[in-house]
Amino acid sequence: MTRAPLALLALLLAACTAGEELPADLAAPAEPLVWPQPPEKARIKFLYAFREPQHLGIQMPFLERVWTFIAGEEPRGMVRPYAVAAEGRRLAVADPGLRVVHLYDLEGEDYERIRKAGDDFLRSPVAVAFAPGRIYVADSALGKVFAFDTDGDLLATIAGLERPAGLAYDQGSGRLYVADALGHGISVFDAAGKKLFSFGARGPGAGEFNYPTHLFLRGDRLYVNDTMNFRLQVFDLEGRPVASFGSHGDGSGDFAQPKGVGVDGEGHVYVADAVFDRVQIFDPGGRYLLAFGGTGAKVGDFWLPGGLFLVDDLIYVADSYNRRVQVFQFLGGS
Repeated sequence: MTRAPLALLALLLAACTAGEELPADLAAPAEPLVWPQPPEKARIKFLYAFREPQHLGIQMPFLERVWTFIAGEEPRGMVRPYAVAAEGRRLAVADPGLRVVHLYDLEGEDYERIRKAGDDFLRSPVAVAFAPGRIYVADSALGKVFAFDTDGDLLATIAGLERPAGLAYDQGSGRLYVADALGHGISVFDAAGKKLFSFGARGPGAGEFNYPTHLFLRGDRLYVNDTMNFRLQVFDLEGRPVASFGSHGDGSGDFAQPKGVGVDGEGHVYVADAVFDRVQIFDPGGRYLLAFGGTGAKVGDFWLPGGLFLVDDLIYVADSYNRRVQVFQFLGGS
């Protein structure tokens, strides 16, 4: 082998194995970042943020790194993350900016992308939900919800929706709840994709909606972001109204452009707001407690946050225009 190919091979190996510092807008600060600030007792703590698989410790296989160095790297980072879901050590992020769903397996240290559903290329994936052995993806532009296996292969398609905007899966019954923003209602499907029932109509009354979007299911309660009514509605799993809170405004506890919703193990309700660039927290009765975040690009800040997801004490927030997902921890306490 001549010196030139040897030198080229050495260059390739060095390029493919070189480490990468965490970008400044992802690196955790030296001092813990918490809300509220001392001397008050901290309730929320920033843990980490990520944009690309390597930020989660998922490295590209060696031969793939060699090939991408030669042929040019395909984007692995997020462009406009809008929704996030977690199950165990698996994460899914819907990215309508890149028209893909990012899949991260932290245990297996694997990263995949879902680009297609059968013959359909994804156009605007805006919601994701895990179920046993499958992943549901709502595409608002195609008007469909797709069910994939854990490898990203298409299993089933739910059609006939106008603009699906939110998903929630009930482990107990196997039901999938779908918010249809243009249909101003919630449709409920069984595990085979058969429609069981729907509820809601356009209006301001209890059980009515004005462009419902993000959903979250905790126990026997379904939380619905009734976006253009500027409120959060709570239902039982048969679609009967249980509670409602929120109003349009610019004060603490008001909603301006509510997005993702989630509930922790103590019943606190979290609502991301894309105008405030904050996540507001309410008690189970809808009383405002606390907000975290702020406008900016530093860790802990948001720029048009979208969906959020809670599991255990972890809070995942799709920080859409900062092109990252931020992860926080609920430290307990009311």
